[in-house]
Amino acid sequence: MGIASLEFIVFIFVIMAIYYVVPAKLKNIVLLVAGYVFYGSQNWSYLLLLVAATLFTYCSGLLLEKKLDNAKKAKTIVLVTVIANLFVLGWFKYINFFTGGKIESLILPVGISFYLFMSIGYIIDVYRKTVEAEKNIIAYAIFVSFFPIILAGPIERAGNMLSQFKRTYLMEVKFDTEKIRDGFVRMLWGYFQKLVLADRIAVVVNAVYGSPEKCGGAIVILTSILYTFQIYFDFAGYSSIAIGIAKVFGIEVMENFKAPYLATSIADFWRRWHISLSSWFRDYLYIPLGGNRKGISRKYLNIMIVFLLSGLWHGAGWNFILWGGVHGLYQVVGAVVQNVRKKMCDLLHIREESFGFKGIKTIITFCLVNMAWILFRVTDMEQLLCIIKRFKEVWIWELFDGSIYNLGLDKANVHLMIWGIILVIIVDILNEKGICVSKCIANERLWIRWPIYWGTILVILLCGMWGAGFNANNFIYYQF
Repeated sequence: MGIASLEFIVFIFVIMAIYYVVPAKLKNIVLLVAGYVFYGSQNWSYLLLLVAATLFTYCSGLLLEKKLDNAKKAKTIVLVTVIANLFVLGWFKYINFFTGGKIESLILPVGISFYLFMSIGYIIDVYRKTVEAEKNIIAYAIFVSFFPIILAGPIERAGNMLSQFKRTYLMEVKFDTEKIRDGFVRMLWGYFQKLVLADRIAVVVNAVYGSPEKCGGAIVILTSILYTFQIYFDFAGYSSIAIGIAKVFGIEVMENFKAPYLATSIADFWRRWHISLSSWFRDYLYIPLGGNRKGISRKYLNIMIVFLLSGLWHGAGWNFILWGGVHGLYQVVGAVVQNVRKKMCDLLHIREESFGFKGIKTIITFCLVNMAWILFRVTDMEQLLCIIKRFKEVWIWELFDGSIYNLGLDKANVHLMIWGIILVIIVDILNEKGICVSKCIANERLWIRWPIYWGTILVILLCGMWGAGFNANNFIYYQF
């Protein structure tokens, strides 16, 4: 049961009906059962792994809280818990990478990186005394298995979520038509990004990356730009769906994206992209390593360690590690030249806050991010070298001679794709300026508001990439 499937939509309505009909004190049970049923539907055998991980970190948290006055024992409990979780993650996700693919029958449990990272964050927070060890096993189990976010995040924090799964909180959750409407609108935006745009762009990207040697350099460059938007629409679409579903049930989940391609630097990009993961690495890896407290050289080393491990988290392949390393290098170089850039701006009397200067920085940042995404998309170094060779043979007229219509999409679908990308860019710009489009629509009159909602549903149903080749489980970040 994929999150973009019809059966999942039915599942949502069924669970919602039960959730708001049962006595308030049973709402937490409904959420827990929903999480286990949904996760089990991916692969029932791995539901046992989820339950085991939940019980292990729950008991570790209780034991840790009792030993907090003994620093040595407390550190031992944290180390054992973290290492055990990382061992499980490493076994399923990286054993084939380190053994050269000798254990081919091993299947990666969907969402394992996300719920184990949440568990690790919880145990460290208990150690730091930023949260208390959770005594309510039901609340903790929901935290680990909350079905909207378990497959691909956001990677939530115990401090934000645990209190929302307590019976006392859920008993206050009422059937609020405005919140439920806002939740479904957020879901619609996510489905639009995924089914109408990301999956449509994927047709072109897959065709070109499947045989880059048959395409001209201009088409390859255009495809790399399209992939930059594909992965954004795919992952941000999932996050919007997850946030919307949570809102329907009266639960607030953190934002995971904030117009990342409007960033003016690589550091700014990572404050906007996959916010839950970048903040997780900052709080639980970068800061414990020393952050920027131990000198400039150590700071740069810590940045490189964080981004190399971030690349490895995304996938067991050298291309992912290289992608992470490139982003780390971007950050280091950016920090090194920052003072030089400021001095040049002062010398040339350039205002860094001016629209033109910000625009130039945004374009440069987008180009740097786009180049790095090529490393993320390629399947091996041979394909990467082939694509780089294509860059040497760029004939700009390829973009206008109809070649793009021979990559799996006809003229109408290409135009729909382009206008859809422009629409998302406009929405991101408006959000950046503090104008929330969904709230503006919600404040409109009934006869304006509802035709927009139903029109969006119709566009998703008519223009979504359904058909024989459609895979409802095919979100890019499911594999991570």
